[in-house]
Amino acid sequence: MWKLPKFRKSAPKHETKSLVLGISPELGSFLVFGKCGAATAAGALNLYDDSTAVSIPINMIAEAFASIEPVVKRGGQIELDHPVLDLLRKPSPFFTQDLFLETIGKQYLITANAYVIALGGLNRPPLELQPISPSNANDVEGQQGFVRNFIISGNSLAGSYEMKKDNNRIRYLGGNLRELKQIRGFSIRNNSLLRGRSLLASASAEVRQHILGNTHNVSMLEKGGRVSLVFHFDEDLNPDDFEETRDRVRSQYGGATKAGEIGVTSGGKLDIKEIGTNNKDMDFANLQSMAKQAVALQYKVPLPLITIQASTFNNYREAKLALFDDAVLPLADRIFGGLSDLLMPRYGEDPAEVQITYDMDTVTALAGRRNEELKLRRELNLESLNELRSVIGREEVEGGDQILAPATMVPIGTDLFTADNAPDQDVEPGLARDEE
Repeated sequence: MWKLPKFRKSAPKHETKSLVLGISPELGSFLVFGKCGAATAAGALNLYDDSTAVSIPINMIAEAFASIEPVVKRGGQIELDHPVLDLLRKPSPFFTQDLFLETIGKQYLITANAYVIALGGLNRPPLELQPISPSNANDVEGQQGFVRNFIISGNSLAGSYEMKKDNNRIRYLGGNLRELKQIRGFSIRNNSLLRGRSLLASASAEVRQHILGNTHNVSMLEKGGRVSLVFHFDEDLNPDDFEETRDRVRSQYGGATKAGEIGVTSGGKLDIKEIGTNNKDMDFANLQSMAKQAVALQYKVPLPLITIQASTFNNYREAKLALFDDAVLPLADRIFGGLSDLLMPRYGEDPAEVQITYDMDTVTALAGRRNEELKLRRELNLESLNELRSVIGREEVEGGDQILAPATMVPIGTDLFTADNAPDQDVEPGLARDEE
């Protein structure tokens, strides 16, 4: 007799859910999916957006860099008139020179990568320059460890930019009208051939501490000045009484405006326990200060510019000079060097001989130090007036090529008060002394 086959019942499936309590979904994802939020360009940009410990030093460096006027240097001589400078003054209809330099400067500082696309004929001067967010640039590694091509996503100039060797140059071209330039920093991975590694990767623990500290503080204010309280009634309450009591407690003690108020209850056996820690227990102020200092030192920003505890009138000026020497000018060297590699060949110039750079004497923040140096050189009296004027770009003056010395200077050991060393003087004959 034929029987229906028996089907084995499959084991019931249990749906697993995870939930991070007490923080925002974005911050929860940040904590769940990795310790180092700066491992990717998007993660590093989010840290900049979420933490003033990151944004303040980066803004300080990038905005100072954007104020520097680019020039062209040819064989050690500064040129202020060159077509590439006209392009930089108006790189595109959407960017001024200051905004363009600030944008790629911040992108490089945050992610250790900056991407610029030059639009126009590949062997002609570009018509426009467009910065691309590092979060939209994805590299594809080739067989020899180099980037074979870049994939640009998003709404701006998206597409594939393929590697092409051109006269001992590596270019990434997206058709006949687009060229992509990557300006990258150091990385411990892939021999630093693919992309730079953000400085925030090394300081990610401090940055996360700063973000979580602020999140904790805001959350505590929103929840009535406590990290966590338990209102426990020893007596059993029916559902209606429980909901009514819960709503009454929340309305009475919840919210930032209720923080610090003293609660008074009556009736029933009520026990209130604090099961969290407060700001004093967490040493909140010191932890936040340490996080800011760690990021500032990572970017070589002097502490007197970051915290008023380390700032005085005497060291503030020196700190501004140190900011330019250690952070702003090195950034300018890296960015202008990358732009030179991209642009100068398209103007028929060799980047090894003609570069986009800056004139140290025109940097306003360094003018005071330059003037002190000129004063010292003038006092040493080793150079002519015209030589000193040329340092600050002033024209020569007539008679300025002579090195002048004070008229009272005489050789050491000369006795001006003896007759043989006294200067010749015209005297009346009757007053001349008779010689015996």
